[in-house]
Amino acid sequence: MPERAILVVDVRSYWHAGTGRGSGSHLDAVVARDREGFPFLPGRTLKGLLREAVARAEAWGWLEDAGGASGQPDLTRRLFGPEPGDGGGTEEGVSGGWCGLLRVGDARLPRTVRAAILAAEGEDGEGLREGLFRTHFATAINPERGTPQEGTLRGMEVAVPLRLEAPVSVHPSARHVELRGRWHAILERALPLVRAVGADRSRGLGRAVLSLGRVE
Repeated sequence: MPERAILVVDVRSYWHAGTGRGSGSHLDAVVARDREGFPFLPGRTLKGLLREAVARAEAWGWLEDAGGASGQPDLTRRLFGPEPGDGGGTEEGVSGGWCGLLRVGDARLPRTVRAAILAAEGEDGEGLREGLFRTHFATAINPERGTPQEGTLRGMEVAVPLRLEAPVSVHPSARHVELRGRWHAILERALPLVRAVGADRSRGLGRAVLSLGRVE
């Protein structure tokens, strides 16, 4: 039974995974960076996107031939656990917290790519990591005059298109072990419903294609 897989996040446009912080008076929002200074997509954000995709696929009846058999409701909750405030962390009247079957880690540049960039910086000088970032500005337009509205200019740091990888694994304390042999097929069916990642997805940022890579 597969216990682990690599989720490939092929981001094909500028994207922004925020920190909730800005950068002085220049930028209103900066990109989340890991300890080495690379952009990454937090696992909690990615898990939320997967949950939403599986929930829609389940509601539309897409999953019955992918292991989501009829007569077994709440497939999304069994895979990802209860949402905050969902019954106080209880399931079917059983007291105490419980978790879903799957854990989703942060989506990062592959280790070999990170190592190559760091090695090149050591040989040729600093600055390669900064090439992974751009600055994006936007402002509201007055619909009558067609001119920028005063006080609406917003600066956002974005990351360039990248191929990220995130680990997906079976939680060792998960209750719903009956899904251990089917979760990868369920995810593969739902992944096309994730069309973008990160912030401002409705404004064209973060266009992405997700797929399951190596399954172990």
